[in-house]
Amino acid sequence: MVRVPASTGEATPAFLTEALRGSGAIDSTTSVAEVEHERIGVGVGIVGQLARLHLRYEGDAKDAPGSVVLKIPSEFPENRAIGNHFRFYEREGRFYREINEKLPVRTPHCFWNHLDVAGDEYGLLLEDLSNRISLSQIVGADPARAVQALSSLAELHAAWWQSPMLDTLDWMPWLTDPVNLAAGEQYRVSWGRFLEIMGDRLPDGAVRIGERVQAVFEELQLTGTAEAPATVCHGDFRLDNLLFTDGRDDPDGLAVLDWQIAYRGPAVSDVAYFLCQSLAVEVRREHEERLVRGWYERVAASLGGANEIDGYPFDLAWTHYRRAVLGTTVYPVASAGTMDLANERGLELGTVMAQRSFLAALDLRSEELLP
Repeated sequence: MVRVPASTGEATPAFLTEALRGSGAIDSTTSVAEVEHERIGVGVGIVGQLARLHLRYEGDAKDAPGSVVLKIPSEFPENRAIGNHFRFYEREGRFYREINEKLPVRTPHCFWNHLDVAGDEYGLLLEDLSNRISLSQIVGADPARAVQALSSLAELHAAWWQSPMLDTLDWMPWLTDPVNLAAGEQYRVSWGRFLEIMGDRLPDGAVRIGERVQAVFEELQLTGTAEAPATVCHGDFRLDNLLFTDGRDDPDGLAVLDWQIAYRGPAVSDVAYFLCQSLAVEVRREHEERLVRGWYERVAASLGGANEIDGYPFDLAWTHYRRAVLGTTVYPVASAGTMDLANERGLELGTVMAQRSFLAALDLRSEELLP
């Protein structure tokens, strides 16, 4: 059995040879002779370690990957405990083992997947997609890229839309499971520090909305899940987790990374999160309804309808979208509790996320939909 290295720097040629042979990426006549380690995601991957491994081979290395990405749990006990508590490592391992190949969206190919829940050992060796285009979440997506992203998201949602197979994914929590509802308490605990850091950067009315949302967060999630059609949701569908190609009409043109917090729940929660976190405010304001309608019609078409989803008219989906926007405010608030103020990029991203989420809720008069 291939053992999981304790750190990405301990990924040896022998380990990589065994892992890649096990997946069929190389045969018994080929070995990894040298490996160059490149740490990635430093300061971002709180609960995990990421490294791009550049490989040199001995033997016939035809079709062997020139580089791969190694993803393993955090080396810090407190961070690893968070990953275990939320079952992030198990979720992503199960994702690649059970449903990755069944999805209509492009994801990294998985060469090696060590999933040992009882032994608390996890590891993934993934396809390196760094040759693709990465867009700045701080700058935000342009309308054409937003259409491209939402089209892929619609295909994911349609594939599992109200499917009875959702009940078989017992490793993937519902949005209303305790592990996800715990975000409400995190919202409340983080609120004071969030205001210390972000208070003077928030738009007028944001504090009022935040105080109201945190008081009823759990009820908001329960109501949204009960009223909207369920599907598989990515849970963190934003530009930092999306990689593009030049071909905007290419069905393989968008690759989606990081499936650790995928959940079963209302599709509009993914849509709201993307539009409120990955578009500049003015771009969202100008194109928002058109983009939501485009996602909706793509789902409808994939389900075999014309421009409308049976039993779920657009007006209702739009109302659910407006309400789901309120839930997106939890992300910048909760992240403030662990924010490193010396990390300039992290602070700038947290500020942008907060401003965009609260402004969206204000623009859409989402307070009207609070329980």
